[in-house]
Amino acid sequence: MAVVLCAQMLLENGYLYCAGRFIREMENITAYVAAGKIGKVLLLEIITDYINGEEDESLKLRILDAMQGDNFLE
Repeated sequence: MAVVLCAQMLLENGYLYCAGRFIREMENITAYVAAGKIGKVLLLEIITDYINGEEDESLKLRILDAMQGDNFLE
């Protein structure tokens, strides 16, 4: 539900170009947010990356680390 609401917000604010990618890729991310693996700060960076259309390799590594790690990342 959260992904759909965020996608709706993107569409209503003129971010049509990234809404499809956002829906596809954030579905997996939200599971790790719910599990406590991805914190607020990292989630903000992920969403900003999608909106800006960037491909930040260091962010991808931090996401991977958060998904595999046992500790909480902010």
